Amino acid sequence: MVITFNNVSFEYSNKKILDKASFSISDNEKIGVVGVNGTGKTTIIKLILGEEIPNSGEIIKSGGIIINCLSQEVDFDREKSILDVVLEASTKEHVVDEYEAKTMLSKMGFDDYTINSKTLSGGERKKVALAKVLVAYSDLLILDEPTNHLDASLIVWLEKYLIKYKGSILLVTHDRYFLERICKKMLELDYGKTYMYDANYSLYLELKAERLELEEASKRKLSNILKREKEWINRGAEARSTKQKARKERYYELLQVKFNDRNQKMKFDSNETRLGKKLIEIKSGYKAFDNKVLFEDFSFVLKRNDCIGVVGNNGSGKSTLFKIIMGLDTLDKGELIKGETLNLGYFPQTLSLIDDNVKIIDYIEEERKAINTPNGVLTSAQFLESFLFDRNTHYMEVKTLSGGEKRRLQLIRVLSNNPNVLLLDEPTNDLDIYTLEILEDYLLEFNGPILIVSHDRYFLDKICNKLFIFDNGKIIESNEMYSDYLEKSLKTKQPKEERINKYVEKDKEKRELNSAKKEHKKLLEEIEILEKNLSLINQDMEKEIVDYLKIMDLQDKKTQIEKSIEEKLDRILILEELIS
Repeated sequence: MVITFNNVSFEYSNKKILDKASFSISDNEKIGVVGVNGTGKTTIIKLILGEEIPNSGEIIKSGGIIINCLSQEVDFDREKSILDVVLEASTKEHVVDEYEAKTMLSKMGFDDYTINSKTLSGGERKKVALAKVLVAYSDLLILDEPTNHLDASLIVWLEKYLIKYKGSILLVTHDRYFLERICKKMLELDYGKTYMYDANYSLYLELKAERLELEEASKRKLSNILKREKEWINRGAEARSTKQKARKERYYELLQVKFNDRNQKMKFDSNETRLGKKLIEIKSGYKAFDNKVLFEDFSFVLKRNDCIGVVGNNGSGKSTLFKIIMGLDTLDKGELIKGETLNLGYFPQTLSLIDDNVKIIDYIEEERKAINTPNGVLTSAQFLESFLFDRNTHYMEVKTLSGGEKRRLQLIRVLSNNPNVLLLDEPTNDLDIYTLEILEDYLLEFNGPILIVSHDRYFLDKICNKLFIFDNGKIIESNEMYSDYLEKSLKTKQPKEERINKYVEKDKEKRELNSAKKEHKKLLEEIEILEKNLSLINQDMEKEIVDYLKIMDLQDKKTQIEKSIEEKLDRILILEELIS
């Protein structure tokens, strides 16, 4: 199985996404795709699937190759049950049995397989779509941000599943632990160019640093050559000789050489605003939803240096806690106290809060037209440019942006208000690793408390000094690192899983025993019928028959029956061993 990009170029809205990209994907390769949001990660997927056509170059695919893809935005028939949706992965050549579909849905946390798809949340729809691509046969499995909306234990399970996966994988993810452990090759997209590294993520970072150093050295060398050649041109050297003419042509050729422009750097920043002594306090907080207790008897006082990771299974109430603090929801019991100097910066989980049809600059100006920054007052246009939104894109609609660019836009709108307390709900979803690292640096230097809902192990380990753990209607406070807590919690769940597996094995043995008894009884009945038929044939053969053909026909039937009886008796002996 081979997919080859041969000098592929692609533009979108006059923006060059790929510039003569060349690379290949072969059998059993697990490739991580990395690059800044908007550089073409999702575009490459669409080109492979044939959803987009390159402006030039060619994409060569092996005949009969089967590709399955989990997209960032999932879509399927909302009138079907989740089981029927997953069973759509079944084909004539590669059948998906019902038990396989149910097993995969169980892994995704579903107990009821008859749920109608239209009742699902966005995160639940992503899980059903993931179950569907995992049960399907694939030569190449493409996963675009598969860990979004998954809780930590499911991410760990998926990680182990993909490590053992036999086919090829093309993986786009911001989860650095996930990328490091699964992928053995890295495809980097950088300003239209592509670079393939035969390395895992950590080694790729070293090799990339070496490449950039070489590029900088080449850039300096070219700059020196051009400087000398320009001085020669400016002296008025005439192209009288072939040698001089060739030198002049060489100069103009060198002017066409372009290096990737990395001079423009991005840095999240905001002005410090006064924060009083009283911040946020909850006394004996209680919240339930649809008769499910999210948390009870929860009390805490937010401190100035707190950076709290809010973790727990999906649906446990993490986002609800944030909405209560923001005044978008209320406690059923208890008291919420907020200081007067609070300037809350709330980064919600969903992208649906952004109107796709609004212009990019208007989205920022809805909040502020002039933004106070540590570098002075910036206009909305200057502010956007500082976060790598080119001026020629400002009047384009939000829908032209990639998912990650929308998240970055959403984040900088929050920062434009210079908050002194941050509430970030799944901030890592869809952000590229470059942007995540800049965000991490900003959060580490932020002079105020931060609460973060996330399942990103690397991000939480690096940023947080405390955890709020949602666990069966309680919020438990812990000073552990998230990965340490997760490892410990998964171990405590292991005995329960082992007990369940034992029950499953016993149940399986019981079903096998019952099945063996039924088969044994049926075989005895079939042998009894065959022996009666054999007796009748023997009687016919004992008669004085002259017809030679009839005798041969009877002999053939006798041989077939005797063979069938022998096979059934052999099977009965095996079954009797199981039954005894």
